[in-house]
Amino acid sequence: MEKTITPKKRLIPHFSKMYWLVIAFEFFERGSYYGMMSILAVYLTTKLNFLEYQVGNVLGIIQPIVYFLPILAGAVADKLGYKRMLICAFALLGAGYLFVSQASDYTTMFCALAIMAVGAGIFKPIISGSIAKLTDESNSSIGFGIFYWSINLGAFLFPLILVPFLKSIE
Repeated sequence: MEKTITPKKRLIPHFSKMYWLVIAFEFFERGSYYGMMSILAVYLTTKLNFLEYQVGNVLGIIQPIVYFLPILAGAVADKLGYKRMLICAFALLGAGYLFVSQASDYTTMFCALAIMAVGAGIFKPIISGSIAKLTDESNSSIGFGIFYWSINLGAFLFPLILVPFLKSIE
């Protein structure tokens, strides 16, 4: 009797290089966002001397943009294409972070954070949609699990490690 060898099921199935690139994008984008947000209020009040109500206004308007814009951005990405919208998101994110690093007054900081928030709001549905396109029925559960793990790991590590490091070199 001939023995047949059945392939072992892998704990983590094979994913394309594009999948892992999307995971890296998500890790760094969420890490930079949560890293910045973890110190933003303190920075605005202690370094730029913003009043508490100004900081409240900024955060109270900027945060909802990030979480409500994906509805519209996802629909636009379906029409214009993921690649175009991802380039737009990265351009806005990069410009927003650059402007935030240079802003010293309320209006400029508000505009810079708004640009960053629009970029993040565009980014979110494109990355989720990319994960959906890059997985199939055989690997979507673990694929989305890794995706959410990358979000949480970036959001955890950047404020924990990178922010204290940056503060130590100022």
